[in-house]
Amino acid sequence: MNSLAQLYFTDKDASQCWSNVKEDFWGDLKREQALALSRVLTTNMEIQVQDLIGTKPYTHMTQRSDYRNGYRYRSLLTSFGYLNRIAVPRVRSGKLSFTCFGAYKRRANDVDAMILNMFLAGVSTRRVEEVIHPLFGRNMLSASTVSVITKSLNDQVNKYHSRKLEDDYIYLIADGVYFNIKNPVWGKRRCVLVVYGIKSNGMRELIDFELAPRGESELAWQNFLYRLYYRGLEGKQLRLVARDGNRGLKNAIAVVFPNVPQQPCWAHKLRNVSNKLPKKLQPLCISQARDIYKASDYKTALKAFKNWAKTWQPIAPGAVDCLNEDIFDLLNFFKEPKPMWKKLRTSNIIERCFREVRRRTRTMSCFNNQDSVQRIIFAIFYRQNMLWENKPLKEITHYS
Repeated sequence: MNSLAQLYFTDKDASQCWSNVKEDFWGDLKREQALALSRVLTTNMEIQVQDLIGTKPYTHMTQRSDYRNGYRYRSLLTSFGYLNRIAVPRVRSGKLSFTCFGAYKRRANDVDAMILNMFLAGVSTRRVEEVIHPLFGRNMLSASTVSVITKSLNDQVNKYHSRKLEDDYIYLIADGVYFNIKNPVWGKRRCVLVVYGIKSNGMRELIDFELAPRGESELAWQNFLYRLYYRGLEGKQLRLVARDGNRGLKNAIAVVFPNVPQQPCWAHKLRNVSNKLPKKLQPLCISQARDIYKASDYKTALKAFKNWAKTWQPIAPGAVDCLNEDIFDLLNFFKEPKPMWKKLRTSNIIERCFREVRRRTRTMSCFNNQDSVQRIIFAIFYRQNMLWENKPLKEITHYS
């Protein structure tokens, strides 16, 4: 009975044993895969040398194109693990390259691709280093090495900024976003101009961004919008452009897309209104102002504004004037299909995307140049656009 008792397993014990078996199995399999890959690489290189020389090893021939000259040893980091001391054949002429890996290559292409995908998925360079360490069983990649690998994104960033745009956007949202970074040369606070678009089929994307060293000037916005225009976004189907409260952006939109109505962001506008109020009056006044955009239709909203203005004009005329100067533009979203109202009355979608930019840049000690900033922003925009791919807005697809 005692011997039988020793063989008894609880469900927890059985699960733990099975987990250990799987861990050992996959560990052994990974080692065998690494050995097999090493043999394949060695065989491949031997065949290439034989084809180049025209004869097998230890075979004497009068007519041959070259002579063997021993071996050198290289290491290679692959998705199967670290391959150490791979014997690489040499020839006397030195004119020999192999298709299995390039000169001075220390990592397989799939490893670099995996690192880039991790970076695009939002993993910081230091976190990539931490993740890679247990995967390959040794500290093969430093944060600086990961940074070098991510520099290969520069070509993708340039293609993103120069790609041809389809003129099928019906809504644009434009905003200038500020975030802090550490750099001894250009200071801390950076402005990025961003345009987000919604297409007639409900598809959405962060169309492009641009670093604006001198902030949200009218000229900066105009140049940015014109670049989008000449890449194909002529605005022939545009029904509305939502924007922040920047005056330069307002004027730039009027120049580039003169016939398209504008929708100032309610969140930005109410912050401006709040700044015109004594602190003790802010909660009540702003709460009542929100009832304007929550109205059931355009006429009701306009009536709500008139009632709000009548109440607050004697108390806070500056706040009333601030809202009054843009009130007709602020109500433009009511002219669009009702399911879209909430998405068009603010530029919050861009601000939400930049929360991730701020998170990624907050822990970075320094940016060497603007390319490094662009890679971070591109990685976040790329990931967000991929998440939106093939997921059209139901507010358009269900009600069109």
